[in-house]
Amino acid sequence: MPSPFPSAICRLLPALKQTISFTNQIGLLYIAILMKACVMDNTITYLTTADLDSTRAILLAQASSLTYDAFDKQNPAECLEVSPPDGYDFVDYWTGVDAIFNKYKTVECYGVVFRSQQSPYTYIFAFRGTYSTEDLIDTFGVNHTTFVPYQEDVVVPSKLRVESGFYHIYSNSDGNTPSMQNQVFALVDKYQASEKPIDTLYITGHSLGSTLSTLFTLDMALSRPDIKSASYNYASPRVGNQAFVEFYQQQAPQQNPETRTIRIQNVYDKVPCDPFKYEGYQHLPYAYLVSFSRDNLMGKFEVIDNHHYKNYKTVLNCALESESGFCERTFDYDQDKTMKSVKPDPSQVCRYWL
Repeated sequence: MPSPFPSAICRLLPALKQTISFTNQIGLLYIAILMKACVMDNTITYLTTADLDSTRAILLAQASSLTYDAFDKQNPAECLEVSPPDGYDFVDYWTGVDAIFNKYKTVECYGVVFRSQQSPYTYIFAFRGTYSTEDLIDTFGVNHTTFVPYQEDVVVPSKLRVESGFYHIYSNSDGNTPSMQNQVFALVDKYQASEKPIDTLYITGHSLGSTLSTLFTLDMALSRPDIKSASYNYASPRVGNQAFVEFYQQQAPQQNPETRTIRIQNVYDKVPCDPFKYEGYQHLPYAYLVSFSRDNLMGKFEVIDNHHYKNYKTVLNCALESESGFCERTFDYDQDKTMKSVKPDPSQVCRYWL
């Protein structure tokens, strides 16, 4: 899609920046944000409800939300057992290593596994989003790093880069706890050797969890290409550069509409606008839009409520049940806050002005 600003405004911003005093840090920061917002993804295909598997979309939205329930603030390294989606059992979990600037490492519950009760067996690997302070700091990283698949002899393009904070959570170990990457592949291999092997693997996550699910989805295509996998994720930030997106889209699951990765995004959610394309990042190309915000004057700029997984679930269910294919209604959320959902307008994606 085009920049969320008129081109004339984008051309004026560099000159405007020069007129702001160096001591006016807030003004400089705001101009910097606006300049970055001028350069947006321009290769996104926006899907309709007809392009979605509605049952899968609702199932994986529920599964991704359950990862937050599994996180125990008092004992973050252990996952709580949660009530699974209908027709599934809770079977496993994994952890990840958070690090503030790649130091001060802590182990946290980061994902859960659900398995269908009937064969052939569908497994869901659901990754948790931001919950702790360490998660939040990792999420704000903008540095690039290389991506190394679990199957280390697989060759990836030399120019491929991913955001370092996301990748370090996926790949780091604290010396005692195996990396998340090693844990999830150990689970995959364990299930494949069991009496209940994987027929289909669904991969999902919300927010930070969606970036981890994206890394794992690519890793599965490279390291275990014989296993059928598919991914829907929710409120995903950008994960990698253009070389990452191109390589990701070359993998077999992305050639099939039934298994390609679909990002579900609220047009007023600013988290998917980060990291910026200005820093070299690009979104995966297939997105399904929803549109909700706080029902007040500044509601479109509300960060937490416009990003919350509960609101994504509510609006997605409403849209998929509607004959029109989108949700148009108000609903209450979190201590009588009122949210408003309307027909999505792609021109509003990552728009920083009214």
